[in-house]
Amino acid sequence: MFKIDQTPTFTHRVEIKVPANGGHELQDMQVTFRVLPDDEIEAFDMRTSRGEREFLAAAVVGFDDVEDEKGAKLPYSDALRDRLVGLAYVRVAMINAYYAALMGKRVKN
Repeated sequence: MFKIDQTPTFTHRVEIKVPANGGHELQDMQVTFRVLPDDEIEAFDMRTSRGEREFLAAAVVGFDDVEDEKGAKLPYSDALRDRLVGLAYVRVAMINAYYAALMGKRVKN
């Protein structure tokens, strides 16, 4: 039986390829997304970084496993979310994870 959730959310691990000298370092975090209806998604211009940031501001409602450079755990906040999605490599990883989770498959970065 299919059940309709009025405010669906899901949490998935997001793998992030962090640029490092000579390559990338694979890091990850848990991200909680809100499922956006198509009409909301269509309002974002996903061809621009601004549109991608606005999309993630609407879709990301939480995360875990984020630390500062000293290893102190950082709690979710809208300001920290905006800081993270301001980095292209984080933003692309989150968008790919969102759509992969909705479609039930892995999307390559």
